[in-house]
Amino acid sequence: MLFSCSLLLALSTSLSVVGCAGSGPRACTEIGCGSSVSIELLKRDGVWGPGAYTVTVVADGETTTCSVTMPLSCDAPPPCGENSSVVIGLSGCALPVEQQSLSGVEVIGGAPKRIEVQIALDGQGLSEATFTPEYRTSRPNGPECEPECTQTVEQLVMKL
Repeated sequence: MLFSCSLLLALSTSLSVVGCAGSGPRACTEIGCGSSVSIELLKRDGVWGPGAYTVTVVADGETTTCSVTMPLSCDAPPPCGENSSVVIGLSGCALPVEQQSLSGVEVIGGAPKRIEVQIALDGQGLSEATFTPEYRTSRPNGPECEPECTQTVEQLVMKL
């Protein structure tokens, strides 16, 4: 038994030395990431009724207004415009209207310090919230490799 333990120790030591061989430059992978804030929209009854929804997002003073009509159309243009930094998550366009939803709001390409979200249906306010996000920083390609991304996930529980 002593011989096999010694052999195992010698083998594991030599493997760890082989694993550390090469003191050259570190290779970075090329995984991409982007800085963003994701806000999950949670509706108590889970049903988003038919009508015209307006989602207004103010991120560090910059206002974006998005329009969504329920029932959803799978070929509708993006609710916030083609090149917007705000994206509305839409779910279930091919499903019956009672299974369709606005799943979330994403602010991409930055790390705003303050975000206000207002949601209205046919001009009537449904819910609003203000967030001061706490971000998590990551480097998916390694600690010394770019890019560095800041991300967070928040939740907005709809009042109605």
